[in-house]
Amino acid sequence: MISEGRSIVYIGPEKHVVTQAVENRLPEVGLKVISLPPDIDEINRHRDSADIFLCYADCSSPKTEAVMHYLSDLCSDEHRSMCLIVDNAAHEQVMKMKSAQRATHIYTRPLNMTDIVDDLTELSKTYEEFRRTKTLLVVDDDEDFFMIMKHWLKKDYNIVGVHSGIDAVRYLKNNTPPDLILLDYEMPDLDGYDVMRLLHGTPQTSEIPIIFLTGVDDRASVMRVVNLKPDGYLLKSMRKSELLDALNRFFVMKILHCSMPQK
Repeated sequence: MISEGRSIVYIGPEKHVVTQAVENRLPEVGLKVISLPPDIDEINRHRDSADIFLCYADCSSPKTEAVMHYLSDLCSDEHRSMCLIVDNAAHEQVMKMKSAQRATHIYTRPLNMTDIVDDLTELSKTYEEFRRTKTLLVVDDDEDFFMIMKHWLKKDYNIVGVHSGIDAVRYLKNNTPPDLILLDYEMPDLDGYDVMRLLHGTPQTSEIPIIFLTGVDDRASVMRVVNLKPDGYLLKSMRKSELLDALNRFFVMKILHCSMPQK
């Protein structure tokens, strides 16, 4: 079951057999559905209620192409998902529309509702995970810098700090893994390079993403770290807005493989 959260917006004709199937089956697995007519104003009023838009691409309706274009732009700009239901006879016509190329999933009638339920359940879980407040582990021997990071990030993230590479290793052995490690390069016991190499070589910590956040920007040091393939390399000189943008992009990228069209 999906926990209480955002809805799926379904756009389709009222009292249609497809509409009835969607409205009956999705709630059975805990997916909340908001049913709307193919009207851009109505969709716009509910755009903040959902991450997933399921649209019946009814080519007999003159509004269909405009609605699909609107949904395509919305989903592209705001990292949402558009899924389409298409009549078999109209499949070729719909696929010629540029907006259809943005669809995460396309279902052709006659429908396999089990596939739709399974796909939308997984997408909903992905977005639920994306919107969960993330925990960041900041590893830096400069306590003043850590306090700045905590002040900057505490509104959007849970912040945990340790002040040495050895403390980071100890913390990760005894606590739930964070969603991301922000790792300094220069530290007195284990430097960032050695910490990352140690974590990547340990099964329990090898999958934790690591972004370097450091004042070190000489080419030799950067290339040394890049060879370990961190998830990013940021400089301490960046502004608060730049850091928040970089972190948001990192977590957005984790959902893009689910929200991009399935080949």
